[in-house]
Amino acid sequence: GVRPTIRPRASIASCAVAPRLAPLCRRSAGLASAACVRAASSAEDDPSPAILRESRAFRRASWFSWWSQLILSVISSITLVFANAARPPTSNALTSGLLLASAGVAAGFVSTFWMWGYKGFSKRLLRADLDKDRLATKARRSLKLGILINLIGMASTLLSAEQIIGVLASKALTQGLGGGYPAGGQLASGLASAVQPIDLLILQANTNTLLSLYCGLCTSLWLKQRAFVDTAPKN
Repeated sequence: GVRPTIRPRASIASCAVAPRLAPLCRRSAGLASAACVRAASSAEDDPSPAILRESRAFRRASWFSWWSQLILSVISSITLVFANAARPPTSNALTSGLLLASAGVAAGFVSTFWMWGYKGFSKRLLRADLDKDRLATKARRSLKLGILINLIGMASTLLSAEQIIGVLASKALTQGLGGGYPAGGQLASGLASAVQPIDLLILQANTNTLLSLYCGLCTSLWLKQRAFVDTAPKN
């Protein structure tokens, strides 16, 4: 007679479990394909090493310039406020160089906060959805304006320094030719025409402002010659 076919227990168990595992296998295959798609898209979105270098350069330069300019500008402004409060009533702010020195400090503060905007370029460089050529063109325009702000502030501060040194020289010459301070009722006028510590404070504030603007100018020039900005379309 014909022998009945006897299946092994393992085959029977696998046939019974196979329908249950089929959805799990399909689900795991779907998850694996989704993970592969995410990995491929993230690999495409990752910035290149050159972009990472440019981003770090903008971030570090803006951080250094912002802090150095902020500290120097705050010290200069406090010094000028004290000098303005302590100056004699007969002293003219325009001829003494105080007005131009204040304009230089104001330009230093504008440059300080302008440098903070460079940090935004470092963040936008890492975004894959932005056009890098368009971003580089905007960065070049911003750097040119930053250079202009620092040059205007340095010109005002240098003119103020010329005025301050001229006033100090005239006071020193007048004091030397007069043979010291006058006596009697002319003592007050003699003290007004002598070199006073307040004049040196204005000169010190002027020097701090110059250093602050110089830091901003060097930072803008250094970033402008970076490959990311230098090779941008000129439009």
